[in-house]
Parts: sequence; C-alpha cells; structure tokens
Amino acid sequence: MDTQQFSLGVTYWPRRRRSAEGTLNTWGEIDQGALCAELEHIADLGCTTVRLELRWADVLPGTRVNTAALRGLERALDYAHDRGLRAVIALLGGSLGGALHLPPWAVGYRLPGDITQARRLGPPVMIVSADQPAILAGDRYMREPARDLFGEPEILEAQRLVLREVIGNLGAHPAATVWQLGADLERVRRPASARVIANWWADLVQRARDHGARACVGSVSPLNLGRRESLRPTAIASACQVTVSATPLYSLGLGETARAASFLHALVAGLLSAETGHSISVTVGEVGMPTATGGASGLVSGERFGRPASIALAEEDQQATLIEEALASLHREGAAGVWLAHYADISPELWHIAPADRSWWARSAGLVAPDGREKPAAAAVRTFAARLRAGKLPASAGPPTLPLDPERYWRDPATELWKLWADWQRT
Repeated sequence: MDTQQFSLGVTYWPRRRRSAEGTLNTWGEIDQGALCAELEHIADLGCTTVRLELRWADVLPGTRVNTAALRGLERALDYAHDRGLRAVIALLGGSLGGALHLPPWAVGYRLPGDITQARRLGPPVMIVSADQPAILAGDRYMREPARDLFGEPEILEAQRLVLREVIGNLGAHPAATVWQLGADLERVRRPASARVIANWWADLVQRARDHGARACVGSVSPLNLGRRESLRPTAIASACQVTVSATPLYSLGLGETARAASFLHALVAGLLSAETGHSISVTVGEVGMPTATGGASGLVSGERFGRPASIALAEEDQQATLIEEALASLHREGAAGVWLAHYADISPELWHIAPADRSWWARSAGLVAPDGREKPAAAAVRTFAARLRAGKLPASAGPPTLPLDPERYWRDPATELWKLWADWQRT
C-alpha cells in the first residue's frame, strides 16, 4: 500500500477548562493553548489523521444549534490543517468513550410532538426492559429506551439539521477530509430491519454530500456483524468508505488483542469481497485498551456501553505491545488505515464527569498520561510512523482469506461469527 494512503490516526478530545461543567468532549468549552499543543504533538508522533468527535448533544442540545461548539471545532480544524493533519469529523454518533450517548430529547419521553399528544390523550405507557442499558442523555444517565433513530420524523429532521449546519459551515474547510456518520447508533437503538437502516444510511450520506461533504465513512462493529437487522458493510460501501470498530464483542470471547482486530478486519473485508466481487479497503478504528492507573489494576468493575462489566486494565507495556502488533499486522494485511482509541488519558480529577465516571475506556486508553507524559504506546506509534514514511514496512499482502458464504452468514450472523472466530483462533 502507498504510504501516503495509509491513514494513521487517533481520536482526540479537547482538554476542558477546569471551571467547565457537564460532559467531557465539549467543543464549546476548550483550552485553546492545550488544543494547539496537543494537535502538534499528534502530528509529531507521526499521525496523519486526527478523529474529532462532535457529540450530537453538544451541537444540538435542544432545538437550536450550539454555535460555540461549531466555533470550537473550527478552531481545531484550523490547528489540524496548520500541522498537516487530515481530520475525520464524527457526527451523530451513539457512543462516547465506551458509554452510550444521545441528546436528552432523543431518549424516552422527550419530543415536542409527544407533549402535544399527551395533552390530548394522556402520556403514553412506556415499558422499559429490565436490562435496558444506561444511556448518557446529554450530561445525565437515563434507563429509558432511545427513540426510533432511523424512522421517527422529528429525529430524522434533527439529524438533517445537524448535517446542514455542521457540514454546511465546515465542509469546505481544507482539513475536513472525511465525515464519519452515525457510528454506534445501533448500540442504542436496534433498527427494524437491514433494509430500513440501509435506506436511512443512503439518505444520510446523500444529504451530507449535498451539504458539501467531500468524503463520508460508515462504521460496523462486532455487535452489528452479529445481527441480521443491521447496517451491513455492503450497504455502507455502496455509498462511501467503511470502517470496522475493534471494540470487541465480549460475549464471543474477543479481547483487546491485535489478533482480534485482524480478525474483524478480515471478516469485513471478506464479506465485502464476496458480496461485491472486488476488493475494498477497510479502516480499523478504536484500536487500544485501557491501562492501570489511579491505584486500579488487573480486572476491575465498570461499565461497557451502559451495562455492568469487568474491565481488564493492561500495564502500559502491554498496551504498547497491542498497538505495535496491530499496526504492523493491519498494514501488512492491507487495511486502509488504523485509528487508535484515544490520544490522552483523563485526569483523575475529572473522573467524576461523564463518561469517565463509569467508563475506563474514557479514563485511560490514551497514548499519553494526563500530565503529557508519553506512555510506551506513543513510542510504538512513533516508530511505526517513521518506518511507514521511510518505506521500510513489508509490502501489504491483503487480508487472510476466510471461508465466507455471505448468504449463509447473514442467515445466522451471530453463530457464523462465533464459528469463524473459533476457527481463526486455531490457525
């Protein structure tokens, strides 16, 4: 693969002012000095791409767009461009640092139309499942289900407003090279069918392009790779680029390993090849793992996407080894790029702020410590980037071949995924 085409990136959250309140990763409340210095550091590590998440609840907390968030994001794009970084702007996502996340009006009984109906007919009866995961709705957690994110008119209009205002204002920025749309929405709301979400996706991408998006990317995760009613890789690839999240599906025994990331890449690339008849490059995102910090180590209690879970905290050297092996193997196997999970750890002083209050992924999956000290993983990135620039990496051979029959796979994807993973582990 051409070294100029391989996207080596990392997700960046703006450092907040100490006096600010509310959820982390808020673009309207940023430390501009830290923003400038940290984007410069990301470029110095050798990254070519920086992924900037604009939370749906940040840009559209109510009925009006938060212009302060747009200004903060634009400042980040300015700094990224000055340092030669290509920016991936993530819009309308359903997760934030390992927590489910939506605007408060998209969760439960919140829309203006509901209030009007309630005045006439009385409030609706809402049955909430006992295992309903917690959703970070704005800046507080709720255990009510998400609205229909793929068909409810008010929700669709809100999505279109975000596309119109954000891409319409920032789409021409020279650093705004790719727009990642709707990542992890299926974690918070299960679509009615693969057809429903494919139609929703096609409309979303077309509207993004109409507003000036030069390139779009869609995401699949182990979760929707194990469901029939999901946004499938071929539906994404029909309109734009494809990423696969390396966040593993723990019920199948996938841990944070380079081997698991390679498997997910091979699976998505294999499905695309089998269903389209030609090779399509796939980017692997969210590569990383949280590390021991703040006196906590080993297996600890926490949450993963709104549900209680045991979280394995790695030593810093283990995190570095994972990233080193994942970068080498995914480049060798023809991935279009790798986007690492986080640039910087969150200071323990801010662990009381969502999502760091419940998510170890938000706290300690970064390449650098809260004080700016480079963790060993940063050195692994720097070394890989130097070898990539110098052309000293082995030529890409393409992903390993998996025994895939797409028709059989999508009849029972959870079973097929487990079988393929079990076979992969034996090879």
